[in-house]
Amino acid sequence: MNLVNSLKGLFEEGKIRKQKTNIGYLNNLINSAKRNFEASAMVKGKIDEAAFKLCYDGLLQIGRVILLLNGFRPADGEQHKTTFSVAGKILGTEYNDLVRKIQKYRVKRNNCIYDPKILITNAESENIYMTAKIFWHKVKDYLSNKNPQLELFEEL
Repeated sequence: MNLVNSLKGLFEEGKIRKQKTNIGYLNNLINSAKRNFEASAMVKGKIDEAAFKLCYDGLLQIGRVILLLNGFRPADGEQHKTTFSVAGKILGTEYNDLVRKIQKYRVKRNNCIYDPKILITNAESENIYMTAKIFWHKVKDYLSNKNPQLELFEEL
């Protein structure tokens, strides 16, 4: 199934909705993601749960940029899951492994929030940060080709 048909199906299922946005809002999301990644790096090894959540939030913000840049936003009760799933479809199959990893981090983050006895380890905060670096490196090229007006930051 091609991307257009896949997005049309998700739209018809009520998973996504059309959404117009402006470049200023997208740049704000990108800048916020950058700050989350920077803050994560600062607390990593000290407060691993906070580092993990900050990095996760940055990944989510980048995922939202991908959807919004393509005229969509999640519309179901699974906002984060849908964001990463649809971003993966838009980016293409070469991103499947990264998106699968991010979906696992999403589940881990939910467990942390709703079942706080489950702790984030230093290794997990390191792993999500490394995944974020790889994801940003790859997504940055996609974003610059999609809209050269985006204010993209250098590597993490």
